[in-house]
Amino acid sequence: MTWPTIVLWVLIFIGLFAPAQFMLYLFFAAGTFGSLTLLPSGAIGNIPVTTVCAAILIAKTFVGRRKFRVFLQYALDFRKLGLLTMFSLYMVVTAFLYPRLFEGSVQLYPLNAAGNISFLSPSSANITQSIYMLTSFGMTFVSAYCGQNPTFRNEMLYACFFGATLLLASGIIDMILGDAGRENLLLPFHSATYTLLDNASIAGQKRVVGFMPEASIFGGACMANLSFLVLNHQTYRGRLRNFGVPVVAIGLLIMIYRSSSSGAYIGLAALAFILILKFIFGMVSTAYVTVSHVRKLLWIIGGGAVCVVIVMCLPQSFLMHVRLLLDEVLFQKTSSSSYIERNAWTQAGITAFWTTHGVGVGVGSIRTSNWFVNFAASTGLIGILLFGSFALKMLLPSRGYPDESSRHLSNGLKLSLIPGFTVAALVGTTPDPGAGTMLTLGLLFALRQKRDPAALACAVETTRIPRRPVNTMTGNGAPAV
Repeated sequence: MTWPTIVLWVLIFIGLFAPAQFMLYLFFAAGTFGSLTLLPSGAIGNIPVTTVCAAILIAKTFVGRRKFRVFLQYALDFRKLGLLTMFSLYMVVTAFLYPRLFEGSVQLYPLNAAGNISFLSPSSANITQSIYMLTSFGMTFVSAYCGQNPTFRNEMLYACFFGATLLLASGIIDMILGDAGRENLLLPFHSATYTLLDNASIAGQKRVVGFMPEASIFGGACMANLSFLVLNHQTYRGRLRNFGVPVVAIGLLIMIYRSSSSGAYIGLAALAFILILKFIFGMVSTAYVTVSHVRKLLWIIGGGAVCVVIVMCLPQSFLMHVRLLLDEVLFQKTSSSSYIERNAWTQAGITAFWTTHGVGVGVGSIRTSNWFVNFAASTGLIGILLFGSFALKMLLPSRGYPDESSRHLSNGLKLSLIPGFTVAALVGTTPDPGAGTMLTLGLLFALRQKRDPAALACAVETTRIPRRPVNTMTGNGAPAV
């Protein structure tokens, strides 16, 4: 057991008795430690920090007769989260049933043995992946329940910023130690039994991986945090909005560049496209041009001019290096060995889906390099229908927002999911959409709910804070609860 593991166990123990906000912050911080397991690797497999934090947060939220009754109301009501409950039950049953039903009849790349194609058979990954997905779904219930309380939403925004800052710090540490040739100091952060690609390089540049197993995972995490901060920038107030969020966003942008992840680069292009469309829509959706529109346009023109000047002042050798890097990462990607291998995983997933006639092979049975293909091959047409219906219900526009701030936050959350799913379509190896994504979907549900005094009171009890926070939704002081 390494020293970071011991520190995290101490923090988790403190979180058992601390207010729920402590575990919320620890949950977002845990996303930085993607290559760390909380138990020795030879014990019972990898135990991710995020999963443990999510499980404790779920328990702290719904333990108690009144709270558990609310949980059942959410879980059994199809107007709320009933579709997600039905999918969860279907997923657990089929993770046990399908690998045995189609055993020996489907060829695929097992999740626990990437690189070697073999016939389908039951494995421990069917159990572990089901547990991971159930904890992710549990976070949907937490945010759907507590997200009706503005105080919880404030704390979640702060926690997201804290997690993004910690992720940026991990990349900086890896970059500094890597350039100094002291990568061995990071070994305590890589205790999980994953295949590590922490010493790879492209175009002569070492790829930054932070505390993750490989650069593509680190780049995808940076991309997800960057899109959240940029597209929800207006919900922050004060120094965070004017200084903190822009600095961390620029840092994450540099980390994406240093990760040399093609998936993260494409996700960055998706984010830029969203920002352009958002600006154009804001211009054409009003009958007249406002001072705000002119100010934004001047900022864009000025920023573009500054970027051009900076590029012109950069050394020619550096520009040639960037060109070589982009050429190798994007334009020559299809000829690389990693692309050929990952494409073989995805093709095997598509074949498995059709071989089982759209039934699926069960969660945890197959590895792909595309989240959508993995989800379809794992859960089949029924799983696509159930989960797709739930996600669509959360993402479709609603007229039921109680106030304007809820509508703005909802729009930002929806847009922030697009770059993440873009990256997942290129590097997603498991069917788990992720606890962060599911938390976002739950919050989208909470934002469109009418303020139920009974539910709000119960949510306030869950998110009790011993201080006077600033309401980032309205900028006003919120009473301590």
